[in-house]
Amino acid sequence: MTLQELKTFLESADGKTEEVTAYLRGLFPADLKTAQAFAETAEGKSWLDSVKDKHLQKGLETWKANNLETLLDAEVKKRFPEKDPKEIEVEKLKSEITTMKTEKQREALQNKAMRLAGEKGLPLELVSFFVGENEETTQQNLGKLEETFASAVQKSLEARLKTDSYTPPASGAGSTGLENLSMDEYIKVRQKG
Repeated sequence: MTLQELKTFLESADGKTEEVTAYLRGLFPADLKTAQAFAETAEGKSWLDSVKDKHLQKGLETWKANNLETLLDAEVKKRFPEKDPKEIEVEKLKSEITTMKTEKQREALQNKAMRLAGEKGLPLELVSFFVGENEETTQQNLGKLEETFASAVQKSLEARLKTDSYTPPASGAGSTGLENLSMDEYIKVRQKG
């Protein structure tokens, strides 16, 4: 029998019987050495890597489904612990108390600033703009206001005095003095000036 005849026999229905298949398997048994030798070839490595990837992907998906959400929840709770209603209420009350203290302190500073501004003769309408975070800052702010206000008043007064000043006439009646003038002359001088 030639090789061609053998191939034809094996491909035929007679060659695919259980007896022939068992005989052929006995000639080339599938054992560990054969599998290892196949795994070391390029084709074997490629096949083995694809099998590993499929298995790893399936395992990863299973792990994610079973464990990831639990681990994430635990980490979130660790970083941001939940507060019970009592703690939330205490924080709210602390916040309100702090706000009330701040408002009370601000009101006290405003009253002191009004009193100081009244004593110094400063305009009371501007006082609320100069109230600071504490008494010292408020006093410093009012001191600056007083200096600026006094300077502005002084400049305004000087400007007014320059424009409204009386300059006596250089000749005749003005040089003799007001005491020596008659009533008619005095009235004329006053009407001119």
